[in-house]
Amino acid sequence: MIAARAALAVWRMHPEKYAAIHDALMTGRGAIDEASVMALAGKLGIDPAALKKAMADPEIETILAKNFRLADALGINGTPAFIVGSEVVPGAVDKETLKKLIADARRG
Repeated sequence: MIAARAALAVWRMHPEKYAAIHDALMTGRGAIDEASVMALAGKLGIDPAALKKAMADPEIETILAKNFRLADALGINGTPAFIVGSEVVPGAVDKETLKKLIADARRG
């Protein structure tokens, strides 16, 4: 949840830095806690105090709650998950499988 809040806050504050923080959060090792997120933000040139304030914005919580409701309605209970056409694909899939699913969906 901390990582999700941070990513959404960065998207709103500095959209040009979203990909960098997203990649760092997804590829990092160890627990993600507030201290590690703030340290990462500082390394990426994002003011940690401003990020912490942005993460507390009630709109961030609203977005996350909406995403959880959608995931629940679709039967998604973890990440990653993909929606390809009308098919929900839970879990990680390799590139070739994903390409096939997309091709099949395009054929209808």
